[in-house]
Amino acid sequence: MTDATTAAWIRPKLWIGWTTAGVLWATWFGSLAYGGWKRDADGMLLCADHIAFYSAATLLREGRPAELYHHPALGEVQQRVTLPDGRWDYFMAYRNPPFYALLYVPTAGLPLVGSVLVWMAISFAAIGFAVWCLLPERPWRALGWALGFFPVFTAITFGQNTPLSLAVFAAVYRLSADRRPFAAGLAAGLLWYKPQLLIGLFVWWGLAPRRHLGEWLGVGVTGLVLAALSWLVIPEASWAFVESLRTNVGYGGENEWNLHSPRKFWDILLPAAPPALRTGLTLLCAAAALGGAVWLRVRTGGPLAVMFPAAVFVTLWVSPHTLIYEWALLVAAAVVLWDRLPARRDTWLTWFTVAWLGLTVSTTTTLVQKRALDLPVLFQLSIPVLAIVGYRLFRALGDRRPVAAT
Repeated sequence: MTDATTAAWIRPKLWIGWTTAGVLWATWFGSLAYGGWKRDADGMLLCADHIAFYSAATLLREGRPAELYHHPALGEVQQRVTLPDGRWDYFMAYRNPPFYALLYVPTAGLPLVGSVLVWMAISFAAIGFAVWCLLPERPWRALGWALGFFPVFTAITFGQNTPLSLAVFAAVYRLSADRRPFAAGLAAGLLWYKPQLLIGLFVWWGLAPRRHLGEWLGVGVTGLVLAALSWLVIPEASWAFVESLRTNVGYGGENEWNLHSPRKFWDILLPAAPPALRTGLTLLCAAAALGGAVWLRVRTGGPLAVMFPAAVFVTLWVSPHTLIYEWALLVAAAVVLWDRLPARRDTWLTWFTVAWLGLTVSTTTTLVQKRALDLPVLFQLSIPVLAIVGYRLFRALGDRRPVAAT
């Protein structure tokens, strides 16, 4: 089947995607209602990952910045803030740079649930802002599909900060399209709160450094401003960050079923293999993505509508710590491809659907392998699926047929 015939088969069945998304959200709300709204039916906190940022900000409010990366101190705060509503048998470490915790200081004065609700509203607003920046032809439809994307669902329901990252990527695209490179770099610099998300942008700009000098300057300025903010406002926390940097960078304790990166794919598929072999396979995967970006730059000349989606994919593929919710950044790439390169919508629809399906089922199937089947090795379906999707999309982007590229 060609992309055209596959897309023609998919279009009448898109209602299945809307229905699946509706069931996901309805199930989550139903679980929260059963659990009393502060927790779900299994007793897990509402947007549980938010507690990492909340507890870090609480330490700042209490005048304990030196303990920002001290696990016993964070754990004590987490036990204290959850105790009124039941047990908390988990621990969420804070690993972002210290300046990022300052964002949560205002809401850390609220009860935990109040802070969660404020940041949930901010997350929805950030997604809406991202769609606005990307200028889709049908913004409400784009927003609906974004909210129906499983990684976006997990970002919000886990209490993660990926919607903020999505808003930054979209702002970088908008400012780049408006030919404001320095401002685009300033916006990109906000991603220093999670530096691995800059990988793809650095690759894109690095392939034409003179053309993107403004972006390099902007991202550097923002980085210097954020570093100065940290050292001037919370110097003890900044020292603690430097001292804990090696531990934070080397952290590998994420749940296998939630981590969707080539590094983790090889680790859980070949747990008994020599570490050097697993590292080599991971580097080969990264080299393939980087080679694809170079090929696109040479073949197409590097228009924004080609290189921006490629940069998003490279970021997610190469980062060693890409969890399910961070694949929400694909929304930015998908909207740009769909609206800026409409001549290839049959290809986009076909492979968007494959990626949507792979990311929707992969976490659950890996969890079943781990908990229900107790398998000694685990197969994360999303990685081979995304490898094929990435290959097909890069090939389509490198097609030399005339397109309306930005």
